[in-house]
Amino acid sequence: MIKRTIRSFCHEDLQFLFLQPSDQFGMDNGGGWKGVVRWCREHADDLYDYLNVTTPIVDLLVVHMDADVARCEKEIYCSLADVSCDGVDREDPLNCAIARDKNCPQVLPPNSVCDGTPEQRIVLLEEYLKKYLNTDERVRYIVTIPCDATDAWIIAAFGDEVSDMERLDNPWGYISRKKYYHGIRTTGHKKHKRTYDPMITKVCENWERVKETCPQALRFETGIMTKLMTSAPDEPDLTGSTE
Repeated sequence: MIKRTIRSFCHEDLQFLFLQPSDQFGMDNGGGWKGVVRWCREHADDLYDYLNVTTPIVDLLVVHMDADVARCEKEIYCSLADVSCDGVDREDPLNCAIARDKNCPQVLPPNSVCDGTPEQRIVLLEEYLKKYLNTDERVRYIVTIPCDATDAWIIAAFGDEVSDMERLDNPWGYISRKKYYHGIRTTGHKKHKRTYDPMITKVCENWERVKETCPQALRFETGIMTKLMTSAPDEPDLTGSTE
């Protein structure tokens, strides 16, 4: 969805490289939010060099994580909130044996860090990711965190009368609650390509409506267009005259 929505509002000849998950560019960190964080952490010290040795060179890095991570995943809070856990100093939150054994004492959401609102979940996740991304001002990147997930954009695209749909927890649960969603056969809680593809097409067709309804969609487009039109700090400014 991220790739196709960018194509729908950015009328340039763009190439997209999937850096994560992808075994084409180094180690595959696996899918999901933990893979995203592992990738960011792995390249925190050499991000600029890494993006400039790929072919072609990466002009803009788009990092996507849905805000439902802060609603559903206890591990995201390990380094952010006090919790009585023997594994805090010895376990990697992204590969925690205690969490794997379903013994994590963390609560969701921890009130000392996040008040549980969608807006605060976005702030929390952005700050979490930027610890690894904000190490080099030469790197052009954007963090996009749809709230609660990109599925909210589908609901907006189809024009459902749902108030504050970006504040809807588990929008995919709303979409898949019946066998058909606007004539598209759904398959329960699992998403399949043949189900999701026509929904993404609808999002791209009705992107203006999505932006009007979902603030994070508008922020996403604005951020992409701003970054693409702005030179990185080490790039020459080609906008002025040489005469």
